[in-house]
Amino acid sequence: MPRQRRAQTIDDSEAQHLAALGARIRLLRQQRDLGLEELAARAGLHRTHLWKIEKGKLNAGIISYMRIARELQMTGEELFSILDLPLS
Repeated sequence: MPRQRRAQTIDDSEAQHLAALGARIRLLRQQRDLGLEELAARAGLHRTHLWKIEKGKLNAGIISYMRIARELQMTGEELFSILDLPLS
């Protein structure tokens, strides 16, 4: 029997980070004249998956964020630089 995952709740600070990161992705996508479906296809994501990321409603995996960064022609570090997160 497959193991079921538990949904993890996020706090307000984490929700704000997701929203800021999503807004950054949307802005960068628009600055590059990429449609939602086009970026999603290039990054190997479903359009609704990317839409939820941009709206800050989905805490996607690191691979998804790295694919998005690659298709926006930037590094993951550059994409995440908007988030002022402590390293510890």
